[in-house]
Amino acid sequence: MSRLRHILDHARQLTRFAAVGLTCFIVSLGVLTGLHELAGVYYLVAYGAAFVVSSTLGYLLNGRFTFGQGADGPGVLRYMTVNFLLLLVNGAALRVLVEYFHIWYLGATLLLAAINTPISFLAHRLISYRLGQRPAGRLSGRSADACPTAQPSRIARNG
Repeated sequence: MSRLRHILDHARQLTRFAAVGLTCFIVSLGVLTGLHELAGVYYLVAYGAAFVVSSTLGYLLNGRFTFGQGADGPGVLRYMTVNFLLLLVNGAALRVLVEYFHIWYLGATLLLAAINTPISFLAHRLISYRLGQRPAGRLSGRSADACPTAQPSRIARNG
């Protein structure tokens, strides 16, 4: 029964991550389209600006609703580092899709978002929200003892 509960917890977490991602994607598309279509900003520069806005929003929303953590300095740094690496890869892929495959920049952005969602979820789950010290006691609705991998210092003591 606990294995099923564990799977359901992860499924709910992925659903929340996808809902936050959809919200951030809509905001990002608004920034990207507004800057490129209305202000005449080069699409890759607009894409970078949209990244900054959506990453900030994503960190705040995912921390609160998906992973149950507040904002902290190391968490922000990990989150933005993961997103910056994803930006570099996706920015290069966007350029290839638009300039060499002649895909409309918004269509290419949508394609990359679909590909990026599971990768981003795993990266943030494993890196952004699971590294560093966690206070003893409650962690995302479960006790820290129920999830020993969440506390590196506990592993070192028991290992």
